[in-house]
Amino acid sequence: MPDRRSLVIAIVTAIVAALACAASVQFATPVDRALPFLAVVMVALNAPIAVLPLIVVENVIADEPTRLLAIGIVMALAFASAKAPHIITTLLAVLVLRWIPFHNVVMWRELIILAGAVAVAYVMNGASLAVLLALFTPAWPAKIAVMLFVIAIIAAFQLRRVKGSSVIVALLIAFFPWSGLMARGWSAFLRPPHQGNRQYVGQALKPGSTTTIDVPADAHAVIVSGANVQHLPCGTILGTLNGKPVTAPDWGFMRREQFFASRNCYPSDPAGRIRDYGWSAWIDGAERIALPHGTRTIRVDVNPRLPKDATLQVEAFE
Repeated sequence: MPDRRSLVIAIVTAIVAALACAASVQFATPVDRALPFLAVVMVALNAPIAVLPLIVVENVIADEPTRLLAIGIVMALAFASAKAPHIITTLLAVLVLRWIPFHNVVMWRELIILAGAVAVAYVMNGASLAVLLALFTPAWPAKIAVMLFVIAIIAAFQLRRVKGSSVIVALLIAFFPWSGLMARGWSAFLRPPHQGNRQYVGQALKPGSTTTIDVPADAHAVIVSGANVQHLPCGTILGTLNGKPVTAPDWGFMRREQFFASRNCYPSDPAGRIRDYGWSAWIDGAERIALPHGTRTIRVDVNPRLPKDATLQVEAFE
């Protein structure tokens, strides 16, 4: 346990570091605005020297994805080199991974996850398994989170001699600006979405409807998605496009409030974009369908057996 003098020094250092980072914030994303909190985390990890590169990154790198990844790497290095007790490391890692953006935190649910992670870390005498469980455990419904952690704690007594690695925690922290994707959309790291130049269509077609759309001269693909279809099984045919079946997922099925009740699958050719940040990060369910060379029109027929509130959305041409 630290003595009183060391504790006072740590508190003062944390306050100074937080104020310095608050004065350095240049951008408006939730990750950038969380810099003072990240500075306090670094001090708690006994790595206050890492606050300086955090400030440098914020003020030097303007490109958003590059800047956020650089912030993640700085935090990962701080966790990898930390000498803090494993329980403290677990607590701080869970806060970084799950509590940004702060305005989306449902406190009592996240405290259940936090308590469970700390309990697993205590039993395992290590942080890796605890942080992994905290990352992948849903907080809704809360009873599922409690059940998973009770099972994990019981299992941890059998595995407590297995030693984890700080590298695992560091790798997770490196991508904390998009931790929601790690938890709910890990397929995106294997098949990341990409976007080309688009001409937007924006048609939402109801069950049983049919439409014909002219294809721009240089288009090579059409972007589609579903709406109000997240409860339908993966592979459900939403309709046909020039006679070929369309099985796109719901546009919002990867949102954290929809994902764990959704039955959709990640698109085979993902065409969405990353939305939001931290634990709230997700990718929309837009899917790309390639068009044969020379296609001039597409005929879209929507499955008449879909639920009444479902739609097949023709979003754009690429």
